This record gives sequence, structure tokens and C-alpha cells, in this order.
Amino acid sequence: MGSSMKGLGMNATAHPRSLFHLVIAGVLACLSCAPILSQDPPAEETTSLGNDGQSILALDSVRDSIQSIDERIAVLAREAKTATAAENEGIETEISQLVARRDVLRSDFESIATGIDPAEYDEAAAVKFVLIDEVQGLIRPIVDELKELTKKPREIEQFRSELAIWRKRLETTEAALANLETLPAGVNPDLAKAIAETKLKWDERHQQAENRIQAITYQLEQAERNQPSLFSSMRDGFKTFFRSRGRNLLLSLLALFGTFLALRYFHQWVNGFTPWVKKGTRPFYTRIVDVGLHLFAAIGAVLAALLVLYAAGDWVLMGLAIVLLLGLIIAAKNGLPKFYAQGRVLMNLGEVREGERVVFNGIPWKVERLSFFATLVNERLRGGTLRLPINRIEGLLSRRISSEGELWFPCQEGDWIELPEAGRGKVISQSPEFVQLVKLGGAKVTIPTAEFLLKSPVNLSHSFRITTNFGIDYKHQADCTTTIPETLWSYLTREMCTLIEDRELLISLKVEFASAGASSLTYVIIADLDGTLAHRYEFLTRALQRFAVDCCHANHWEIPFTQVTLHNAYYEPVKSSPEVGTPKPKLP
Repeated sequence: MGSSMKGLGMNATAHPRSLFHLVIAGVLACLSCAPILSQDPPAEETTSLGNDGQSILALDSVRDSIQSIDERIAVLAREAKTATAAENEGIETEISQLVARRDVLRSDFESIATGIDPAEYDEAAAVKFVLIDEVQGLIRPIVDELKELTKKPREIEQFRSELAIWRKRLETTEAALANLETLPAGVNPDLAKAIAETKLKWDERHQQAENRIQAITYQLEQAERNQPSLFSSMRDGFKTFFRSRGRNLLLSLLALFGTFLALRYFHQWVNGFTPWVKKGTRPFYTRIVDVGLHLFAAIGAVLAALLVLYAAGDWVLMGLAIVLLLGLIIAAKNGLPKFYAQGRVLMNLGEVREGERVVFNGIPWKVERLSFFATLVNERLRGGTLRLPINRIEGLLSRRISSEGELWFPCQEGDWIELPEAGRGKVISQSPEFVQLVKLGGAKVTIPTAEFLLKSPVNLSHSFRITTNFGIDYKHQADCTTTIPETLWSYLTREMCTLIEDRELLISLKVEFASAGASSLTYVIIADLDGTLAHRYEFLTRALQRFAVDCCHANHWEIPFTQVTLHNAYYEPVKSSPEVGTPKPKLP
């Protein structure tokens, strides 16, 4: 009965909220052990007692237990008067245990009689809050669980440490006895007696050390023999974990993600019915609501996971979760300035704002939306939507609101462009990372997008101009600024329209006198063409030269060639003709 009531007291202390029910269950389980209730009451009388009758039986049983403990304490007190000092120590220990058990039973008696836990009355007084005690109470289940997991290895290690200590002691006793044996025998009787007593003392220590080594060695062998293999330990550990902790952890994670997804769906459902989404603009108060719903989803999911662990009574996992949350909160304290800056961006009060133009990685973007993930859009690029975390937006700066018809990229796929080094090519792909060109002949050129913009590409797909120079001989100087340009313009216009098969594609053509060169009269031919002919840029440039040559041939205009005059380094006198009879010039 004493062991039963001791277990009852421990349960009541561990779970005070369910004290009343646990006490009743424990007392009724012990009724068979009570001598005063050895005879079973009539069935009809027991049935008629009801709840009040059960309370009376429980109170009677607890009272009898208290009396039994009082009698036992009295007996021990009488024995203590005649016991030795060693016996008194054991008697006092038993009496203190009985007194503690009696206090628990008295508390149980009050709880059963009043229906109220007496601890609730004591809790009404002010209790001093000690942070270290609260933290220890929170971490204690985790530490106990870890100690239970490492119980067997720690026990083996303890045996090994103790065995090493006793072996050291054995070596010490052997050295002491060896030194005692070396002492001379011929000494006075008193000294010989003292030496004999010392030797007897160390003989006892030597024997004690041998006995302890033998006992600890046997215990160590038994512990190592009973220790399961690593595979078995891991297998049993996984089974135990998934039978209790694993199930609770799985349910907690399901509650966490399920609640988060449900609240996120609710958030989007609310956004679908709000007028600011349809208008495309979000006032300041709507941003507060949006951020609040984000936080509500995160906090609600965490609370749901903790409630699952609380309902399952898994204090180990719940303690770990709380410690993790406290660590996150403490770590977040150092990032308050960063959170403040990000909060300003979320509220559309920072350096980057919705609807404005921002340059990211050398490419212009429109800030479509600011939230925990910002959305940047450039419709001229393939895959031109970036989703960036809020911390990547902090260092950017949007200077102005993008206007209607804003230039977001100098070309689009299918356009023909001209680059200073790469020459002319057709854009076949442009993305936030690369721009790819294909040149005549099929060669492809790939350029990083930011570098492509720095090269200042010339877009030929809207319209373009080709220019070429052409010269005629000086013998046509009389007509070089009048009839020749008009005749050349008429001929080139007719031939170009025949070549391109559409007069509308030739925007303009000009033939102008440029300069009087060293050996020719130079004209400049300027043709402005539609962008659809951009892929024929080189061909049309060569055609202008061909048509100019044909026009010269048709009108009998002479095309000069470059004349080279050689000058001698030494002066050569001019010989006089015998017919003229002029004298030879004198040398200087």
C-alpha cells in the first residue's frame, strides 16, 4: 500500500490539473489492500452510492492511509530511542519519506473533499519570477530525454572510469605494501607494532581494490554484453521515435503548413474582392492590411503547430519548438534596422516605389508590385518578369514614374541592328541575361544584355540610311553642278525602285556635289530606306555604286583613276630642243 500511495503522490505532483481524477483512480485501485475494507460491500449498496458514495470511500481510504503512516512514524520514533547512530540515520531517512508522503495524502484528502486543488489557493500569493528557473523548467524535459537516449553509453563509460580509478588505487596499494616489506625487522616492539598496523590497513585497502575491480569488471562485461548493436539501437530508436515523437512531429508539421496555406488562400481570396486590385493601385492602408495578413499567416501557422504539440502532451518537442522560436526572436533583435528599412519599402515609403522606373543589373525595369517579394517587369524581354526578395530591392533607387511610350529596350526580337564591333545582325532572342544575334550567313553572336546596352546598338528595322561616294573626270566640270546630279538622281531612283520592287520602301534619294578632289569631281549619294530592307544593307550599298557606274557609261561620263606623280630627289635639267634653240638653264 505504501508503494501504491507513493506512486499516487508522484502523479498528483506531476499533473496537478488532473489531481482529483488521478487520486480517485489511485485510491480505488488500492482499496483491495486496505485492511478495513477487506470485505466487499453489497452490490446494491455500492451501486446506490453514486458519485458521492465514491468520494466517501476515497476519503475513508485516504484517511486510513494517513493513520497508517502516523502509526508507522510513531513506531520508528520509539525505535530511534534505542537504536545506534548508524541505525538512527536510516530511521530518520524513512521518517522523512513518510512525512512527505503524509503531506501529499493530506493534500489529496483536501482536494477530494473540497473538489479544489489546494495549490490554487497558494498560487494566489505573489510568486517571485526567476528567469533561470523558468528556462530550466522548459529545458528539463529535453535534457531528460537526451539523458535517456544516452543512458547505456554513459553507464558503460562510468564503469570504465571507475575501473580505471580502482586500478590506480590497486597499483598504489601494491607500491605501499612493497615499501613496507623493505623496512628492517630488528626494531623496537612499539615501532614494529605500528608498522604491522599500517601493513594491515594497506592489506585491507589492497583487498578492497581487488574486490571492487572484480565487481566493476563483471558489471562492465554485463553492460557491454547487453548493449545492442549500433544498427539495432538506431532501428529501435527510429521505431520509438515514429511511434510517439515522429507522429507528433508529423501532425505538427501538417498543422503548420496546412494552416499557412489556408491563411494564404484566405489572403488571396480577400485580395480578389478588394477594389484596389481591380484599379491596379494600392493605397497606404491596403498595404498595412496586406502586411498584416502576411504576418497573420506566419504567426497562425506557428500557433497551430504548438497547439498540436500541446494537445499531444509532447513537452520535449514543444520545448524544442519554443527554444527555437526564442532563438529566432533574439537573432531578429540584431536585424531591427534592416527590418525597418524593409518595412519602409513594403509600405511604399522607401527609395523604390510601385509604378516607377528602376535600373537593375544595367537593365531598366518597371516596379510592378512591392511585397515580401518584389515584381519587376520589362515587357520587351523574353521572360521579362523578375521576382526578387525584398532585401535585393533595398539598395536600388527609382527616380520617376514611367510615362506612356517609355523606351524599355532599344530593339525587339526580329529587329536588325548594327553594333560597333559585331556589325549588323538580326535579334533572335533577348532575355534579362543575354541577347543573341544571327548575322548573314548564319553566324550567331551572343552578348550579355547589360553589355549589349553599353554598346549603344543602332536599330535598322524602322528606317536606315546608306551613303556612298562617286567621282567623275574634270572634263565634265561645266555640268558637274547642274545637269549631272539631276541625271544621276533620275537614273538611280529608277533603278533602285526596280530593284526593291516597291517605290514606298525608298523613302528618299539624294545626289549632291560633295567636293572637287585631287583627280575627280566627287558626289555623295544618300538613300533613306524602309526598315524592312535592313537585311539587304550591304547589297543596296553596292547596288548604288553599280547603278552610278552604269549611269556614267550610258551618258559617256569618264570616270577618272588616281594619278600618281613621282618626284625625283635630284634636280634634272631640261634639255633644250634643237629646233627651238633655247639655252640650258643654269644650275643653282
